[in-house]
Amino acid sequence: MLSQVIFLSLAFWVAILMFFNVRGATIERYCPFGGVETLIPWFSQKGTFCDLSTVNISMLAGVLVLTVLLKRVFCSHICPLGTLLEWIGTIGRRFIIGSRKIPEKLDKALRWLKYPLLVAILFFTVKAGELVFRTFDPYYLFFTAGTGHGIGKAGIWVLFGVFLVGILAPLSFCKYLCPMAACLAPLCRLGMVRVIRNDQLCTQCGSCDAACEWGIMVSKTKSVTNSECSNCQDCVRACPTPGNLTLRIRRTVR
Repeated sequence: MLSQVIFLSLAFWVAILMFFNVRGATIERYCPFGGVETLIPWFSQKGTFCDLSTVNISMLAGVLVLTVLLKRVFCSHICPLGTLLEWIGTIGRRFIIGSRKIPEKLDKALRWLKYPLLVAILFFTVKAGELVFRTFDPYYLFFTAGTGHGIGKAGIWVLFGVFLVGILAPLSFCKYLCPMAACLAPLCRLGMVRVIRNDQLCTQCGSCDAACEWGIMVSKTKSVTNSECSNCQDCVRACPTPGNLTLRIRRTVR
């Protein structure tokens, strides 16, 4: 929670600086996905796109290393948009939808959407030489209050839709559509620090499975290597048996 508040506050601070037209202040400069978008032109020595810079590429490198070490902690502990969607999803769970979740088969199918979306974004971005995703990027839309470069009514409706669906289906954007998640998921399986389940202590009560918003069946595995795991530790906190679920270092993937 503390890390979420810190990074969200920093994002709001940059947004405020942008509002007052402080020179050099741009929310895009602190987005690691910007590093993904501008990586190809940077490698081909054509410079970087728009307000992006080598800062974005450095941040991308840092997030990738962090993912190899700690799985997708960027999604659950750092990403400002992820924090907002998590909090919105919590409101939805408590006051609107309760414990209902998307059916498992549909959930698994929808998770593949983020990969072709990532390919499409990179293809059209490089082809156009412009950040074509920017006008529909919930992160950019929210932190520019809908007043950013090129944003129209369609972008505002996209932001409204992401938040509305986020209430009815918590973390839906993060799981199904986020292009940054598509970049991190393959590396997530290599994460050295992961949730470990103790077979001897586990009572198979299912509390961990119910608590996991990422839809991971924690009770069915000894070591959580699932590419969707963000080490949010919701399952650890939900487990009624002390010492059953712990975060530990594992050098091999099981």
